[in-house]
Amino acid sequence: MNMPTEIVTALLAAQKIDRRGFLTFAAKGLALAFVLPVAGRIDEAHAAAPTDLNAFVHIGTDGSITLSFGGAEMGQGSMSGLPQILAEELMVDWTQIIVEQALVVPGVSYPTGGSSAVSRRYSTLRNAGAAARELLIKAAMAVTGDGNRDHYRAERAQVIHTAATPNVAWPYGALATAAASQTVPADLRLTNPANFRLIGKPVPRVDIPSKVDGSAKYGIDIWFPDMVFAAIKHCPTIGGTLASLPAKPAAALALVPCTASDTRGNVIAGSTNAVAVVATNTWLAFKLASSLSVSWKLPSSTGDVDSTQILALAKSMMATGAALLAEPAPPATTPPTPPYPAAPYEASVNADLGPTPTVNATYTLPYLAHATMEVLNCTVRMKYSDTGVATGCEIWAPTQAAATVALNAAKLTLLPASAITVHTTFLGGGLGRKIEQDYICQAIQVAMAVKKPVKLTWRREEDFAHDQYRPLALANVRATLSGGMIRAWSYRTVSQSISAQRGRLAAGFVDGQAVEGAVRLHYALGNHIVEWVPLAAGVPVGYWRSVGASINAFAVESMMDELARAAGKDPFQFRYDHLASNPDQRAYKVLWAADMMSSPWRKTLPAGHAWGVAIAESFGTIVCEVVDVSQPAAGSLRVHRVACVVDCGTVINPDSVEAQMQGGILHALNATLWGQTTFTAGKANQLNFKNYRVMRQNEMPQVTVQIIASANPPSGIGEPGVPPLAPALANAYARLTGTRIRTLPFFPGAVMGGI
Repeated sequence: MNMPTEIVTALLAAQKIDRRGFLTFAAKGLALAFVLPVAGRIDEAHAAAPTDLNAFVHIGTDGSITLSFGGAEMGQGSMSGLPQILAEELMVDWTQIIVEQALVVPGVSYPTGGSSAVSRRYSTLRNAGAAARELLIKAAMAVTGDGNRDHYRAERAQVIHTAATPNVAWPYGALATAAASQTVPADLRLTNPANFRLIGKPVPRVDIPSKVDGSAKYGIDIWFPDMVFAAIKHCPTIGGTLASLPAKPAAALALVPCTASDTRGNVIAGSTNAVAVVATNTWLAFKLASSLSVSWKLPSSTGDVDSTQILALAKSMMATGAALLAEPAPPATTPPTPPYPAAPYEASVNADLGPTPTVNATYTLPYLAHATMEVLNCTVRMKYSDTGVATGCEIWAPTQAAATVALNAAKLTLLPASAITVHTTFLGGGLGRKIEQDYICQAIQVAMAVKKPVKLTWRREEDFAHDQYRPLALANVRATLSGGMIRAWSYRTVSQSISAQRGRLAAGFVDGQAVEGAVRLHYALGNHIVEWVPLAAGVPVGYWRSVGASINAFAVESMMDELARAAGKDPFQFRYDHLASNPDQRAYKVLWAADMMSSPWRKTLPAGHAWGVAIAESFGTIVCEVVDVSQPAAGSLRVHRVACVVDCGTVINPDSVEAQMQGGILHALNATLWGQTTFTAGKANQLNFKNYRVMRQNEMPQVTVQIIASANPPSGIGEPGVPPLAPALANAYARLTGTRIRTLPFFPGAVMGGI
């Protein structure tokens, strides 16, 4: 970030403060508005220009310090991590920062996803804190007339004039108004990381007290005295549309047809694919929606949305489908007519593979639902003039993309952006699902139809049946060894493209998410090639925690273990051998730390136990996991412990890192052991946790997390704990039973009793 051009001493008009209002506001203290950047996969969900102001700091004349939080807090801790960074450079105690969830209008908020909530905003917030501190110091310099910057220091929300005898100190509040008239110096003095007081230290999270005492507001908690309640009923078949609206049940207040907000697989934007039942309470709305008899029109492609057929198609594409070259990188930025000609690379690799590769394996992964604990919900209140004309729209939503919510609301209501207000609530799990807009657009449509405040909630069955799933994928890996080292490696994956389904991938280009975790590996692979074959299927697909990395790490790290066995080497040693020549030794160090951490118990495992290891990088973070498993009975697996080592660059709050690794491991355990969504004639077969098994509390293994000290910038923590778990478990299972699991989940069709 270039300073001071991107830190501006004015608040954006979209924050509902005009120029006169800002001057009044600033007269009561110092306000800085600045840009928190958006990067990575969530760019496509963010409609604001990259120079839009989207955050601000206010230091009041009473000494209060407020950070406006424009993202989403869904348990990952970014609502605490961001002010922790600010407090470090502002030289204030952690307890002096007040965090407020910002009201959202287009261009003000930023989406939360891609493990970027803190990592992408680290430098910006440090600069913002340093800028505010320097403005306060300049205000003190104006008071004393001593223009030597070295005669001042900021400490505990005070500016101290050290050249005065005795020293003179001004609280920030006393300087705030004067500081507002200063200009930000070009030479900001950032704190030496060696002197950090807060960054890298565990601090209490700001969201926890309200979650403990019950005052926290999730989307599903919003309530107004005059509100009505709606439940959604989609066509059970993906892509089906309303043939005719049924008669309104006597107990219902209204039936509202709802159109789809986006094109996703067989779902076509603008098609009427759902009906909302409005009632006096949510339970009644659920009952009425469940029993509502609706006539639907099914697409001709219904039969193609079938797991057996899709898997058969994927296998056919694996054998004969036209592939796009992902690595080595194509030589041109604009590809020729697809498919990209990978033949020369294939011929070269095949020559080194020889007629019979050492290992030739295909790994298969299923569609996965997000299954967030808080089902999809949204509350909308329309405002009307005395003549019945819509004048405003206010939305309360557990959303990961509030700015996009505001844009969609403006499109649906035809209201100006200034008339739209979005409140981002806490999220009871996001996992990528709540970056989508379908449930929010439905709530807006219902509110417009009934002209009353309405809370729309999806039943769990609707949530499972109409998710935007992690794509099904196949990955074939062929590799051969020479002298115990990989001589050639051919990786070919077949999967749907999330970006292509949303119209954001040009023909002939590789979807980076489809090969995430398969390219730019730290291993020495000899002569190698990575290809992606796009799969066309009518299933809606979307962002699922770690997305492509969770798919490809399973194939890559399973193959590394299979090759280690073929080479007669210890799995750790085989990986060491292939990491040793990499000039970036981060992965080697993480593997070594995991080796040392797990070695005491790995070497003393009782009979009937086995261990497995896997390492993977995603979102700039490297994680290695070692698991200890046993098999109490056939068809079962007990995971006793997981040792986890993580290098995520500079750590803001180590407690948050540990919590995110634990959460990611649990998420991955559920998916690896039991998770899958299958389809028959366009309908999802798993509709609730009864047949979408998750781990119970007494089944949770002991998870120990070690964080590698690093001076690198922060990288993601929300998702990187997921990818290594599945291969580590498969590797342990093979060691325990002699059977190699290449198709997930381990136990398809598992059910949960008591639900």
